[in-house]
Amino acid sequence: MEIINFLELYSGQWFSQRTHYNMAGSEVENAKADLTIELLLPENPLIAEICQDSLLGVKTSWDTSVDWAVSKQIGSSLLVFAKDGRLFAQTQKSSFLEGSYRLENQETLILTVKNENQEIEERIWFPNSNFRLRTSVVKQVLPQSSFYSEIRKLPPKQS
Repeated sequence: MEIINFLELYSGQWFSQRTHYNMAGSEVENAKADLTIELLLPENPLIAEICQDSLLGVKTSWDTSVDWAVSKQIGSSLLVFAKDGRLFAQTQKSSFLEGSYRLENQETLILTVKNENQEIEERIWFPNSNFRLRTSVVKQVLPQSSFYSEIRKLPPKQS
């Protein structure tokens, strides 16, 4: 599978469940969210401004209101995939971070972003087109890891 085909699997509405571990202690958190993921073409002004040699952009928006156990959080992030393997990532809490991506064995996308205090590595794979799995490891003074299972919300059938 080519990277562009892999990224095309991203788009849509997803239900996400996350388990987050703080490895320095015994803290474990569980959360649920609705995700909306849209692909942005290289000619999109937002993408073109970030990287002139982009392959595709991925905008992810989340809403945790489906999880009654936590306070509602709404946010978004943007990933820009350059043709040369560079990755540009931005969340509402950060300016752009630069990293890299690679497709391992044509089935697992590995994203790596580093800054002065931490390194984040995320692995993403699809057991099937409507089921996505992710792991995230944050290497810092107090390491953290997360596991996500995400199910695509299929549109209602037309009668």
